[in-house]
Amino acid sequence: MSKKYSKTVAFVVVFFVLLSIFLLFNNGGFNNKSKNKVSSYYASFISSVQSLDLALAQIDEDQEPDEIAVRMFDVYTYINFVNDRLDLLIDNTDNSLELDTLKNDLSLLKNYYEPLVRKQISNKDESNLQAHNEFKKQIHLFNEALPKEFKNTKDFAQDFNKAAKHIKPIIN
Repeated sequence: MSKKYSKTVAFVVVFFVLLSIFLLFNNGGFNNKSKNKVSSYYASFISSVQSLDLALAQIDEDQEPDEIAVRMFDVYTYINFVNDRLDLLIDNTDNSLELDTLKNDLSLLKNYYEPLVRKQISNKDESNLQAHNEFKKQIHLFNEALPKEFKNTKDFAQDFNKAAKHIKPIIN
């Protein structure tokens, strides 16, 4: 009888050991998938900031007022897209980046740029290109200062927050 139970116990122990090993490997893969997911959300955020920067670069003082208005509206659309990408990044990170300040600043940025677009559309001859050029400059600096790849490190968080400080002069 005791041989019968010892074989059963040995089988159960081996089964649980194999199950534990499988779960450990599976959980390790889940963490890698999670890191890759956050990296892809960060890459999407970077891409949207780059698109915003490119859209701003296409606005030139020598263009027709109607063309400037259309391009400014495109920029406003990109600002909304950047905000959406940041929301996805925030929803999928552990908040070690302290992104709430940047989220607030980008929301204020949207509120800052909307009147510039509205004024360009309604009063084509009275556009404020000086404010627009300052906006363009700061967004370019923000884009250039952002870390190119996501890393879950303190240095990355510091570099990211340092880049985010380029938004402050626009909204203040």
